[in-house]
Amino acid sequence: MKKKIILVSLLSILLCGCSGQKNPSENSTTEVEKISYYAPLSGEETTEDIKEEPVFAVMLDNHPDARPQSGLNDAEVIYEFKAEGEYTRYLTLFMKNKVDVLGPVRSARPYFVNTAAEYNAIYAHWGGSEAGYAQIPKVGVKNLDGIALEGITYYRNKDVNKKRPHDGYTSYELMHEKASQLGYLDEPTTVKSFEFDHSKDLEKINAQMGAVEATKISLDFFKHYNTTFEYNPETNSYLAIRDSEPLIDERDSSNVMADNIIVQFAKSYVSGPNATLTIENIGNGEGKLITNGKIIDITWEKDSESSRTIFKTLSGEEITLLPGRTFIEVLDPTDNIVVEPIPAVEETADTTENTEVKTK
Repeated sequence: MKKKIILVSLLSILLCGCSGQKNPSENSTTEVEKISYYAPLSGEETTEDIKEEPVFAVMLDNHPDARPQSGLNDAEVIYEFKAEGEYTRYLTLFMKNKVDVLGPVRSARPYFVNTAAEYNAIYAHWGGSEAGYAQIPKVGVKNLDGIALEGITYYRNKDVNKKRPHDGYTSYELMHEKASQLGYLDEPTTVKSFEFDHSKDLEKINAQMGAVEATKISLDFFKHYNTTFEYNPETNSYLAIRDSEPLIDERDSSNVMADNIIVQFAKSYVSGPNATLTIENIGNGEGKLITNGKIIDITWEKDSESSRTIFKTLSGEEITLLPGRTFIEVLDPTDNIVVEPIPAVEETADTTENTEVKTK
């Protein structure tokens, strides 16, 4: 009997001792620090680090017979340059988004090639001018040409009811597959893009942009061609409008929105066969930044054909953007631009009333 009592007593002591021990995982105050990743081109948060993923710079046709385009809402940066015939073309940049239908793809021009080189991008085009083809090896851009890759990387899209040459399409998957086969992806991409404000209260953006409002900006590329952006305060973004009609994505008929608009003034003129254009986007010049419902004057500088264009505030600091899609509109300094509401004119001895301003 005594042995049983002793055993029970010892067991009780052990059980009490065990119940007093704490599980190391209980009541732990250690928290795992969240690591945030952001897409280099758009500043948008991503689930993983993509900074070494390839950048594809894709030429998109903007002839009336080519509209609407597919893939604009997946592009992180969209350049709009003048082209021949009083039309423009888009250079669309993709790094984060894997668009499944992209086009119509069109031909190369030197200033598009130089812009692709800024981002160490793989340049996707379908043909090109003589000068455009010559520029590709000159600046060492890796490229995917639809002339050589029709039926492989590019295809004629029969679903869009467009006539040649406005029916050439591709996809991120097709471009990535061919780029891998050609060894373009053997080395990781390094790209330096823009500065973005990720703060909750947008302190840097608010300090940078000041108080001059821009609820609408109208850009006359040509006498009969206009691009306009209208501000939506609910989304803090701008609706893109082309020739008085909202710009839409062919894939789902959704409106194309811009979070930032950069206007870059660069002289353009006809200089080659077939009235091909030269755009002087190497050197330095002036421009404007429109974001967060405001507008400021900026400057730009580009040291060489393949170097990055750096946009700065008038105080000399590199501009900061909202995370999202950026349109870069390259116009001649003489092109007409109207901003609404019109910035107030400072009162002087000779000027006491506000007047409509043609900004340049």
